Amino acid sequence: MPQSWDEFRDDIASGDAERVNPVIEEISAWDIDERVRSFEDLFDGLTTLYGASEDGYVRQSCVRVASELAPGLAAAVNLQDEQTASPDRETVVDQTDALCGFFLEAVTDEDGRVRQSAKQGLQDVFRTYDTLDERDTIEAVRAELDEMATRYDGKRREHLEEARRTANASLDSPLTRMVQDVAEQLDK
Repeated sequence: MPQSWDEFRDDIASGDAERVNPVIEEISAWDIDERVRSFEDLFDGLTTLYGASEDGYVRQSCVRVASELAPGLAAAVNLQDEQTASPDRETVVDQTDALCGFFLEAVTDEDGRVRQSAKQGLQDVFRTYDTLDERDTIEAVRAELDEMATRYDGKRREHLEEARRTANASLDSPLTRMVQDVAEQLDK
């Protein structure tokens, strides 16, 4: 049974990997439906804590937990198979959009560890969008990353450019076709 934000808050707010990692492991053991049902409560708590914290470890913990919370690629793949239980497409897209916005903010964080975690989160977001055939969304995020990179120098700019390259790779990726081919083979 998924836990509420109140049950996770103290561990995440500690910024201590020994307390945060078990939270991530627990969420990773949840099935897609549990993640979807818990998303709003946990995501609201994570974004509030992220915005209020001056500690880079806490902000990084928020980003790492948010990445694990996403229904993501698994839910998008399940949408391809009518026989597999999955949240509806709108829910998957809405939650992916929320995560994308959060990761776009975090990829400009003053702390490099936070930016690195946000880049990893964006990679999962791009994979999900790719599987959902949301190419226009990936292109819009890529354009946003381009624009954001013009506002920063140094490592922040470098991390934004790396995230943009990941978006480019998603646009060039045959992942959607591969998933569809596997789903077709399973139907046979």
